[in-house]
Amino acid sequence: MSKLLCFLLAAGIGLASTSAVAEPNQARSVNVMIFMKNQAAYEFDPIMFGSFSEFIRAMDGTRLLMLSHSANSLPGDVINLQQDVLRAEKSGEFEDIGINCQLAFKYDDTVASSPEYQINGDCQVIDRFNGINISLKAHIPTTDLPDSAKGKDVWIEVYEESKSGVAIYANVSKK
Repeated sequence: MSKLLCFLLAAGIGLASTSAVAEPNQARSVNVMIFMKNQAAYEFDPIMFGSFSEFIRAMDGTRLLMLSHSANSLPGDVINLQQDVLRAEKSGEFEDIGINCQLAFKYDDTVASSPEYQINGDCQVIDRFNGINISLKAHIPTTDLPDSAKGKDVWIEVYEESKSGVAIYANVSKK
């Protein structure tokens, strides 16, 4: 009897866990771009339009630090973005420069007529900007992302830090 109970319990847990698995039609490319101002007067817009290249051209007055296109991501995935350089200084010490992000990709279908893709997570940006060493820790709260599969390439600002001049934009696409 106890073996049967254990089997039924295990089967129930297995069914519950498979119901939370993402469907292949929910797969999207998660696109992230990180910029930094190179002109102090530059103002980031919270919403931008255009393809990758159109968006980058529109960001005149900034420097693109990272572009990421994580293809075929499924809700529930954790996306790790990393671009890191370890540089030897003349003094013999090492300097760490780069970006490291861990982003959770989610799907909210509580409103059946308009499901939303979301990300949240943390990023660290370490670099020398405008003569100042910066170690920025950015927290990205749960944010709905525009889906270009709905017809238009839209980018949303998911994080901005005015002191360092760093901004992070994201969207999702089927491409």
